[in-house]
Amino acid sequence: MSKVKKNKIKRPMSLTKRILLIILAVAAVAGGSYLGYYLVHYVLYDRYEDFLTKSYEYEQGSEFAAVKEAKPDVADMVLVTENESLKLYTNTETAVVAVYDKRNGETTYSNPVDADEDAVANKTNMNYLKSQFILQYYNKDVKSGTFDSYSMAVERGQLEAQTIENGIRYIYTVGDFETSKTGNLPIYIMKEKLDTVAAVLTEKEATSLYRYYSESETVPGMLELNGVVQKNVKTIAKVKGWFESAGWTDADYEEQMALAGVEVKMPISFKIPLEYRLEEDGLKVSIPVSGIEEFGGGSVYRIQLLRYMAAGGADEEGYLVVPNGSGSIINFNNGKLKAANYSQYIYDMDPLAVNYTTTDIADTARLPLFGICRENSSVLAVIEDGKTLANLTAGVAGVYNEYNYVYPTFVLRTADNLSMFGDAITDVYVLEPDMYDANLTVRYSFLTEENKGYAGLANYYRAKLIEDGVLTAGNATGDIPFYYDIIGGVRETAHFLGVQYLRNFAMTTFEEAETISTELASLGITNQVMNYQGWMNKGFYHDAVDRLWVTSKLGGVKGLESLSNTVKANGGRFYADVALQKVTYADDGFNYEAEGARYYGAGYVAGFGLINPTTLRNTSGLGYMENLYDILSPKYLPRYVEKFTNKVNKYDIEGIALRDLGNYLSSDKKRTNIIDREEALEIVLGQWDTLEDTGKNLMADSANDYSFGYLTDIINAPISDNEYFIVDEDIPLYEMIIHGCIDYSTSLLNFYDAEDMTGIVLNMIEYGAAPHYVFTWDESSEMKKTALNRYYATTYEVWKNEAVEIYGQVNEALQHVSGAQMIDHEILEEGVRKVSYDNGVTIYLNYNDETKTAGGIEIPAGSYRMEGN
Repeated sequence: MSKVKKNKIKRPMSLTKRILLIILAVAAVAGGSYLGYYLVHYVLYDRYEDFLTKSYEYEQGSEFAAVKEAKPDVADMVLVTENESLKLYTNTETAVVAVYDKRNGETTYSNPVDADEDAVANKTNMNYLKSQFILQYYNKDVKSGTFDSYSMAVERGQLEAQTIENGIRYIYTVGDFETSKTGNLPIYIMKEKLDTVAAVLTEKEATSLYRYYSESETVPGMLELNGVVQKNVKTIAKVKGWFESAGWTDADYEEQMALAGVEVKMPISFKIPLEYRLEEDGLKVSIPVSGIEEFGGGSVYRIQLLRYMAAGGADEEGYLVVPNGSGSIINFNNGKLKAANYSQYIYDMDPLAVNYTTTDIADTARLPLFGICRENSSVLAVIEDGKTLANLTAGVAGVYNEYNYVYPTFVLRTADNLSMFGDAITDVYVLEPDMYDANLTVRYSFLTEENKGYAGLANYYRAKLIEDGVLTAGNATGDIPFYYDIIGGVRETAHFLGVQYLRNFAMTTFEEAETISTELASLGITNQVMNYQGWMNKGFYHDAVDRLWVTSKLGGVKGLESLSNTVKANGGRFYADVALQKVTYADDGFNYEAEGARYYGAGYVAGFGLINPTTLRNTSGLGYMENLYDILSPKYLPRYVEKFTNKVNKYDIEGIALRDLGNYLSSDKKRTNIIDREEALEIVLGQWDTLEDTGKNLMADSANDYSFGYLTDIINAPISDNEYFIVDEDIPLYEMIIHGCIDYSTSLLNFYDAEDMTGIVLNMIEYGAAPHYVFTWDESSEMKKTALNRYYATTYEVWKNEAVEIYGQVNEALQHVSGAQMIDHEILEEGVRKVSYDNGVTIYLNYNDETKTAGGIEIPAGSYRMEGN
């Protein structure tokens, strides 16, 4: 009897399961979509690479051959090369170089010629006097050490000279080879391995190589390096060069020595190339990082370059020039033996290397240059490549030696703190794997009497910037500008149904700002420069600018455009302010985890804020989240700038004010994509190009020199130096370079005491700087409970009369030199200064409480006098 097959009846899926599957499917699709978006938008984004255009070639050198000369101009040296103005000499035994100036007979040395006679220097400092560089390094355990090029290379004969175009290259093998003079040159080697080296050599070299190795009696089956060769430093260097040309590595060395049963302990050593190239009126000195080699587990940390180049002796008169704020001079032999050396990073320290505790608030060094001035000649040193990695140091005779000196130090990698398990006791340091690749370059220009002193340095450098198209000489324009910031939108904490949120309110609408501009014009201030802050994206501390909208409460797009046109009609310039690199914590749309710059060690996103006056921590919001900010990684900066410019180009406004693009330069140490400061600078310069293409005027706050070529105006220019004890005088070096090319202002005058205003007015006149105020239409007390409560004195009605009066006092003097170049500045005596311009006008200033006479001119106390056209 056949069985009847029963069909299974499928039960319908329950509604709950269906909903669950739908939710899972939607979640999978959403997750996959977001992952794809994340990969494309963040991980694979590489637009920034288009701006990394800087490259250099490591020139092939040849065996050095001196130029024959019947009568050398520098004793005990041979001629390397010469041009119409200069001769470059060297001593190949000491690696000292000298530049002889045919125009005035002056000779400048890389190292003091009588270093051995120094009565102050101890043995270490004596070695430093004879060194062309001092190298600091880390070992495998991230412990630091120091090698100087004299005692660790030159004195040991570990030096090679090569001829390069228009100059000479020295290659230093720096390290202690007393326990292993051969370095990673194998004492024992298998015949087959030696054959691979010989295969890349010339026939003559290969023959010599096989002659240097013979059958070993100690280690049967291997070849052994000839004992005579092991004792000859020059032969060792030559043979090591052959091995290196075959791609020989420490691993190869360790392999062969292991086969021989020899315990390997490679000494830490480095190969450092140092190049000198003669130019028209200068010497270009370079260390191409791509030519540096590291051995024995050593890692280069930083290099002090030509520490005593052009150093002034204890018996000489002169001074050092440093870019401390507006500029400073340090007199030779000033007797300040207890003072700390001058030390400043160019463009300030990388934010990712800054300590969270701020113990010193100092103005930044915004110029990558320094100088050594004597009575009839000066040396101007400009850091052309590697300036973002550079720190300047200056010292006086009598402390470590009998010389006055200034030099750069280049940081080539850093060791970052890795906090394990949140326990400070278990902190360890991790070292960045690679050096920052740059052709570290300093150009030393030798100036004659026509460009002597710090004024000569400024005149020469300005002329070069004009020649290179960075600066453009201006024309006489009459009244100086009057700079004023307008605070528009401000965020404040509010509540709705018990929920806290930030709302935006207007301190000054666009229409009210128009009223201010028109009233100032009616009071005689037509050459006015308005910087409107807080016009978009929720106010002063605005959201990141990948999105852009004009605040409707202020008047919207039409109100913004009307304001710009009104300021222009009144004779002024209008700027809309934007921060591109600092993103407030209040921006909840910014993906700081993906786009924020990170530390190398623990990988944290870098976040900063204001300085807490109690703890001195620079990560405080002082009660307001808006004061805290992330740093936008340089990697993503191009995307934000492009989106901003695409939008702002649609607005009929005259100018853009860059709050942080001209004065803030950060790396990103994200381990999978490190961007060092040199690369960050290239990216930033690319964004300046993008902004320039908008055709709008550009203004920067406290501008570093790399932004000069793009600017019409600078606000908050440095008009004083930091009062370091070693410094003797402040000078307007920054201003002498840009006056007559870029207009600039002081910092905000609202926050100075009234009794100080006489000196401040004189200071503005001396430095050629225009006044700068900040205004709000509403009373400043309205900002008392906001992140801008530090702006406690901004009410326009309160300040307008004083502002007009101060502007009148400064303009009365500076209108006669507007558009002119500041060509000379003299410190005649304590509190008495003289400033000269290329249009023939001279201004004498007296900061003292009594009348002074200078050049036959009587200068009243706390006042000035003018001469000329």
